[in-house]
Amino acid sequence: MSDPRTGPGAPPAEEAARPGSRTRELVPAAAGAVLGLGAFALALQIPEGARLTQFSPRWWPEVLSLALVGLGLAHGAVSLLRPRGAEEEAPEPSTRSGALRLLSMLAAVAGYGVLWYFVDFRVSTAILVAALAFLGGGRGWKALIAFPVVVTAVLYLLFGVLLRVPL
Repeated sequence: MSDPRTGPGAPPAEEAARPGSRTRELVPAAAGAVLGLGAFALALQIPEGARLTQFSPRWWPEVLSLALVGLGLAHGAVSLLRPRGAEEEAPEPSTRSGALRLLSMLAAVAGYGVLWYFVDFRVSTAILVAALAFLGGGRGWKALIAFPVVVTAVLYLLFGVLLRVPL
């Protein structure tokens, strides 16, 4: 008996092997572009202040938001234009535990914003990085203690000490 998926009216093998793969690639690309546009709209609301240099306080947020829009558009274009091969590995199906892990990470980032309001940058950042490492599968002292301390120290030295951003 013949398989109906291999007959003359069947979809190409690569599309049959990867149902919804283009959609799964376009959703993050669109989300990145929309997030970048939102960040750009918020950056336009930053007051210019006195122009002592050619860079205003909104310059860096505008550059980052436009880079995010550009990368989102590039990701979408690549996913649409790239030919699909049958040998490509299909993405794993979505699971409940993966969705819960993603929501937990988003909640941790939101909690970071609240915690930072009440606690010092160094403490709240170390807690966030440790929580994200734990949710990402990190176990042991290197992932949960050393990594957050190093990341927090680098961020503090870069922004707090070198760039003198008030944290």
